[in-house]
Amino acid sequence: MIFKDIVNRDIVNLQNCEDEPIHIPGLIQSHGFLLAINATTEIVTVCSENINEYLNISYEQVLGKKIGLLFNNPFLEEVRHFKTDATSPTKVFNFSIEEKLFSISIHASKTEIIIEAELTENQFNEGNKLYNSSKQLLSYIEDSFTLKELANAVAITIKKITNYDRVMIYRFDAEYNGEVIAESKEEHLESFLGLHYPHTDIPAQARELYIKNHLRIIGDVNYKPIPLYTFNESNLDTLDMSLSVLRSVSPIHIQYLHNMGVGATLTISLLHKGKLWGLITCHHYSAKYLSQEIRNTVKLHGHFITSQIDVRLLNEEYEIARKTSLAVESLVSKKLTLDRSSMEDLFKDSAIISLCNSIGVSALIEDKVYTFGATPAKEDIKRISNSLLHYSENGTFWTHSLARTTSNLSFIANEFPGIIYYSLGNDQDCLIWYRKQTITDINWAGDPKKSIEKDKNGLSPRKSFEKFTESVKDSSRPWLKSEITASLNFFNFFQIHLRSILLNEEKENQKILSEILKETNAELENINWISTHDLQEPLRKIRMMASMLVGSDEVETLPEDVQVKIVKMQNSAERMQVLINDILKYTKTNNQSTSLEKVDLNLLFNELQEELKDNLQDNKATLEIKSLPHIQGTRFLLKQLFSNIIYNSLKFKSPLRNPIITIEETVDYEDVILKSGNYYKIEITDNGIGFDKEYNEKVFKIFSRLNNKNDYSGSGIGLALCKKIMTKHNGFISAEGKPNSGVTIKMYFPKL
Repeated sequence: MIFKDIVNRDIVNLQNCEDEPIHIPGLIQSHGFLLAINATTEIVTVCSENINEYLNISYEQVLGKKIGLLFNNPFLEEVRHFKTDATSPTKVFNFSIEEKLFSISIHASKTEIIIEAELTENQFNEGNKLYNSSKQLLSYIEDSFTLKELANAVAITIKKITNYDRVMIYRFDAEYNGEVIAESKEEHLESFLGLHYPHTDIPAQARELYIKNHLRIIGDVNYKPIPLYTFNESNLDTLDMSLSVLRSVSPIHIQYLHNMGVGATLTISLLHKGKLWGLITCHHYSAKYLSQEIRNTVKLHGHFITSQIDVRLLNEEYEIARKTSLAVESLVSKKLTLDRSSMEDLFKDSAIISLCNSIGVSALIEDKVYTFGATPAKEDIKRISNSLLHYSENGTFWTHSLARTTSNLSFIANEFPGIIYYSLGNDQDCLIWYRKQTITDINWAGDPKKSIEKDKNGLSPRKSFEKFTESVKDSSRPWLKSEITASLNFFNFFQIHLRSILLNEEKENQKILSEILKETNAELENINWISTHDLQEPLRKIRMMASMLVGSDEVETLPEDVQVKIVKMQNSAERMQVLINDILKYTKTNNQSTSLEKVDLNLLFNELQEELKDNLQDNKATLEIKSLPHIQGTRFLLKQLFSNIIYNSLKFKSPLRNPIITIEETVDYEDVILKSGNYYKIEITDNGIGFDKEYNEKVFKIFSRLNNKNDYSGSGIGLALCKKIMTKHNGFISAEGKPNSGVTIKMYFPKL
């Protein structure tokens, strides 16, 4: 059998460490041994080179054998129980092999099951300590209020349990820069409390492993990595060791620890809402190993911290939230009038900035700016209002560093980097709270810009961890959740109040318009009386005199151009008479209050056809009337409605064909109006000159003409009058034209 190691020999340096495959090193730490078996066949496919240092067998003797041939039945039963137990991804138990007590860890890795063994070492009488540490969990609840107080208590307890030289608790920010928020250490050591560590110290793939594997121990930084072996027939090139407890450490991280002077580490992941919130990191300045029991206890304390994150943050924000709520309550309980002056009252009350602990607030409403406290200039408020909507999500946006969001707003971001913005419903109107910049000193463990250093040996992790102070000037104090909530609550109240003002103003405007409309209608009635009565007498005389001149023998003695002018005068007078008559009909239709009766449209069209007989014959037109329903209506108005439409069809007939006008009831199941079942639909279709569909609505406007008035006579009132009549009948009318094909008029009458 041919054996080969699966050591990953890809060249890794500080320039490509972000891509380092740290989950498949093919190496383990030396304080234990590792086996991997195929989950199906139970054949050993991977074995660490150092197994002979713990058992009387070599890796060559192990590889390719079934696990049942190497270990006794009780051990085999533990492995098989893990295979069938779906409740946990790992299994840990103590087991004696060749009279040596090992701590065994088992987990699955793709097609393999990984078995790791470490010799148990009871460093001290841990029984009482572990019991007391469990009781300590209860005292945390009673003795600590804030998150930092809890973290500090946990750090002290873990140091007592583990005897590490230093225990630190990190908290990550949004960019994964870490801050030491709690520390317990030996007295002679320099304190790291409050120091920040750049995100480059823990690359992205390392953070992913911390999420998968919650405990990581390095017993001796100076260990010699042990290679893993397999045999050719296994077809394994790598082994995913993400959950391994013995997985070898990145050489870059080992160098980093050497630069810090650390000899051993223990790291516990602190997860919150599926993300890496922080770490518990233990440092020892010489080699140090922990039993499985102590590791589990430390993990328990880590889990307790993460379970308390939301509770403790709420505790810290409670007092702030209480004060902001009182500020909002004092504003919304004001007795405000429903006019613009109430805006001035709101922006004179200091509670409007206290509610979210800002230093100023502004509102832009219809180009008027309201302010309180320290704010940008009014012109700058208008400029920023035009821009912030683009950065908002559903009209809402907040940041404590406006400059990091965009460089386009530097005219305001330098002085007011803290912004809470709410849109009031359009591109410009908005409500904005402001915070000025706070110059924050951040103490780093070494210069974060020098995370990589160059020396005679090439690139290496930084060697200096001396305190480095950086001043941050482009941000304000971050907005707390309770402050955001308070601003949102006030915004909702403000928006409702503003709408009430606008509705009240609209109501007042409607009153004024109503009075103006009454006056206008009265004037129109006077104009209508003049146009339909006072103008008729002089017009009648003009028509009579023109007729007398045209009909007399003397007209032939007049010059020809004078005769033409007299005829034009007569025609103009006739057109004016038609216009006055149509206006009179239109206004009568508008003002009449008529009672509806049951009308048989079949009988009505029989009468109408007789009345239109001469016109139809003169135009060589055919009128086809199909079965029609009974409707509620006014007979004389309905006659006028249908006769106007028929006259229109005759007027706009095509010179290429004889007119055909069809009148029928139609049933169209795709018609949205008919789907309600409450209407009859009557269609009048002709084959005239038609019109473009863009004029479908225009044809019903009064005095609207689609054609040259010299080519077609009429006042442009006919279809407008039809629409008025349909409105009187609580119905609808529409038109669809096709050029050179004709027009279809659709009328919807309510059913009986």
